[in-house]
Amino acid sequence: MLNEEKVKIMTKLAIYEKNEGKDAIKNNKYYKSDYVSIMLINTIITITFAYILGLVIVAIYKMDYFLENLVKINLMNLGMKVLAIYLIILIIYIVIAYIIYSMKYLKIMELNKKYSEDLKELYLVYKKEEKMKSEAKAGGFEINDTDVDI
Repeated sequence: MLNEEKVKIMTKLAIYEKNEGKDAIKNNKYYKSDYVSIMLINTIITITFAYILGLVIVAIYKMDYFLENLVKINLMNLGMKVLAIYLIILIIYIVIAYIIYSMKYLKIMELNKKYSEDLKELYLVYKKEEKMKSEAKAGGFEINDTDVDI
């Protein structure tokens, strides 16, 4: 005999684990500060890579101009402008990423709390079934087909 309540809970847990729970359960082991820090480091690396790639593309596009005016260009001034733009972009993205990943962490913890409550409910259903089986055995005897003579 299948317990309908147990099947419903297990189905709910399986759906969660397959969909949004895949990342949420994996990230449950982090504290908020650790999770956000890891994501910020990832953001910094990604933005740095994208910025360098963008600089290379612009340098290739403007190669004729750079080669013609190599002596006239103030390389120190150009380097300071490139660095300033990089720092401004980096700070903007870090602030945005901090806000987004902080909110995402809170959502993950909320989902994991619901998941944990469902696991506790499933555990209680199992305990209830065990208790009923042990009371049935203690209060009487079970009839098997081999015990009955016909």
